[in-house]
Amino acid sequence: MLKYLRRHTNAKSFIPEIDGLRFFAIFTVVVYHLNTTYSEATGLDWKLALGVLGPQQIGWWLLRFDVGVKVFFALSGFILSLPFLKHYLNGDQKIGLGDYFYRRLTRLEPPFIITLFLFFLVHIFILKNSASELFPGLLASIFYLHTFIFGIPSVINPVTWSLETEAQFYLSIPFLLAAFFYFKNKWIAFSLILVLIALSIWWKSIILQRDFEHLYYSIFAYWSNFLVGVILAFFYISSPDFFKLKTYLWDSIGLLAIFLLFYFYKPQSLWSNNFVFNISLFVMLISGFKGKLTNYFYTREIIFVVGGMCYTIYLLHYAFFHLLMKYSKNLTSDMSYSQGLSIQLFIGFSLLMVVSSLFFVLIEKPCMDKRWIQQLTAFVKKKVVVK
Repeated sequence: MLKYLRRHTNAKSFIPEIDGLRFFAIFTVVVYHLNTTYSEATGLDWKLALGVLGPQQIGWWLLRFDVGVKVFFALSGFILSLPFLKHYLNGDQKIGLGDYFYRRLTRLEPPFIITLFLFFLVHIFILKNSASELFPGLLASIFYLHTFIFGIPSVINPVTWSLETEAQFYLSIPFLLAAFFYFKNKWIAFSLILVLIALSIWWKSIILQRDFEHLYYSIFAYWSNFLVGVILAFFYISSPDFFKLKTYLWDSIGLLAIFLLFYFYKPQSLWSNNFVFNISLFVMLISGFKGKLTNYFYTREIIFVVGGMCYTIYLLHYAFFHLLMKYSKNLTSDMSYSQGLSIQLFIGFSLLMVVSSLFFVLIEKPCMDKRWIQQLTAFVKKKVVVK
């Protein structure tokens, strides 16, 4: 079954470690939101039940499981900058901006828009919300402007705030890298990237401390996370041999980086926390390539296949859990919070994978084929001619 769930990729450009790291990112986000929806559905205070005072308590970790979104940002920085950096560093063929934006549009928009309209209909016909009140939010969400206009995540699908941030990065990275490599010197470009990371860390602390809500969800608060991925891509191209050697030492370094990643994740308003967080994020990503056990885990087919489905899972999981908890919460009503959460995790993740697999195969995977629009057009024309 895994072969049907594997995403369409160019065999030469496929990097299993990246999809494996995507598994880490989507798993943490899914657990985070399942916990919050379970708590909301039952009316129980999960922070009180699980404790959030220190790393020795489960709740302290769960409070930080939304860290996966920032890992996604770094992985996007790596993936999107890689072809441009291959041109600037290795002299590979220049990436045409028309092809670049067309590919982003045809690959990501159909699943995104379909889920928005699907959840819009759910709000109207099942939740009985007002269509006229929701429509401006739907329109703003479609054009990735909801948080800029309203200062809050989309009511229709709140998790899409991060996709708005990603879209801003998609639009800016070709021009940003062109500016960095204006002098055709990789070390000047590298230095400029580091400067922007430092400025981003400072900007984020200012944005949070002064409560600039409209900017909090924008690229201005997350440049540092994306650029960590760009730095990783820089070294991945410049020093390929470094990434080939795997050692147990890097497994240990990677575990330490994950702990520091969680420890310094919150409060995010402190620039010192963001500084250590981004360093830990960078080291954790490297350990995915260089740790023997870590790399083995990330390169197992079931791990990188699920990681490759992360876009579909991300789009569906939050709304799905809210619907599921209306019914599944009764199964664990006589259990402690931790026991109930464990059962809900098993049920929720299993059913989510079934729903996500169907959506992925039917909607997202076909859009991974660069020629899907031409194929669909040819199919429609053929049907018209036959009739």
